Amino acid sequence: MNAQDILSGPVVGAVKPKSVTMMVQLKQPDSLTIQLSPHHDFQIQTESRSHGFTAIFLSELQPYTRYEYTLTTGTESAKGNFRTFPTEGQRGTYTFVTGSCQETENMKVFDVMPKHDPMFMMHTGDYAYPDVRIGRDYAGDYDKVALSYTQKYNEKQMDEMLRHVPIDYVFDDHDHINNGSGRYCSNDYDFERKGFARTKNYMFADTFPYEWHANVVRGYAEFFPHYALPDTSEAIHHSFKMGNAEFFVLDRSSARRDPMEVVFERNKRGKYRFRPKPEHHLFGKKQMDWLKEGLKNSTADWKFIVSGVPLNRNIRKLIKAGVRMQNFSTKGFGGFHMASGYANYWAAYPHEMNDFYDFLEKENIQNIIVISGDTHHNVMDDGKNAGLPELNASGLSVEHTKLARYMQLIGRASFQFNYKKGIWNQGGNGLGNRNYKNGFGKIQIESNDYVELSIVDEDNEVVSSFRVIHSSKR
Repeated sequence: MNAQDILSGPVVGAVKPKSVTMMVQLKQPDSLTIQLSPHHDFQIQTESRSHGFTAIFLSELQPYTRYEYTLTTGTESAKGNFRTFPTEGQRGTYTFVTGSCQETENMKVFDVMPKHDPMFMMHTGDYAYPDVRIGRDYAGDYDKVALSYTQKYNEKQMDEMLRHVPIDYVFDDHDHINNGSGRYCSNDYDFERKGFARTKNYMFADTFPYEWHANVVRGYAEFFPHYALPDTSEAIHHSFKMGNAEFFVLDRSSARRDPMEVVFERNKRGKYRFRPKPEHHLFGKKQMDWLKEGLKNSTADWKFIVSGVPLNRNIRKLIKAGVRMQNFSTKGFGGFHMASGYANYWAAYPHEMNDFYDFLEKENIQNIIVISGDTHHNVMDDGKNAGLPELNASGLSVEHTKLARYMQLIGRASFQFNYKKGIWNQGGNGLGNRNYKNGFGKIQIESNDYVELSIVDEDNEVVSSFRVIHSSKR
């Protein structure tokens, strides 16, 4: 393959039992042919997109079948393989992998993931950090939005994996606009130190044109091989099914209208209190109504909620602890820095969260597992703290994954919380071990018996693992 002819891809996504979508970017428009093995009659349809991207729709495929493919552009070819999903409702042993946050040169995880023969990868955001690599205002230029996908598909080692492992993806804040971004603004925090342990805290939001958000949503729809999007005017949330599992993928960046600071209240002395109001939300009514309806009507044995940020409800302990320590600062870290950082997560919006848990209890919906990202470490909880079993895999390629260690030390020193017992009780990087390597999440579905959630490091060593037993087997 000549990289001058094929600029990026091919990448496989939107996998179903009888169809897949492929995305390839070409330097020049050219004829495309696809050869599949095993060979049989199948349908192929292509759609030219802007910036050289072409979407290829393959249909009339056989369920749960591995296909070898050769994509030919006329002068060059690319080879790979994919596996179609099993028939809806079919029980079996299925594995997929997940992770988020890739910003360094260390891409060893993408050599390890394929060894587990996953059905697909669920990427939960901060995928190549376009706001850093291209520029903080990249979303204002649609050419740069297209460039961000070229970069995503050409990540070293990952580009090879993507020819053999299909991908689904939901953007997080750095993919959307930049750090802490919502629909209309990005959030940030700073503090001023005045003597030992005396700090003046500042929260501020940088607004940006709505067109930036529109460009990013348009880019996702045009350049990524995605599943059907119910309402791009609101967000890029979507759902899909794989065998006896159903996935509900949430977009936390598009629906939040207000700056993060609305969850706090500042008194006349300049001190903040944690005072989230009922009208403020992270995901928004449209998206939550869609999620509730989907869960209520789902017949799948297992239901996965996928989010770019943790849904762990006990993270509110970290927010409150940061507020109590807001006048403390040392070595560039302030107590309120912790509070404002964790306020980007669902625990800062308890009214929306509590409404959802009330719904689950009322409808008696069980066997839900959460997959999340953003935090730059890999941790898990069985639901005792988080509310639902949750795997937070957020260290694909980051500088360090020592957050759990730091938070455990802060919690003990301040007598405010226990990070392992009270937040993430099933382990992870630095929780009961000294493994701070980059890693990913592995999820193995065993029929309607159990789901095994694991954190695997870049050297293919299991950091921690536990099983969620199906309600019918308890």
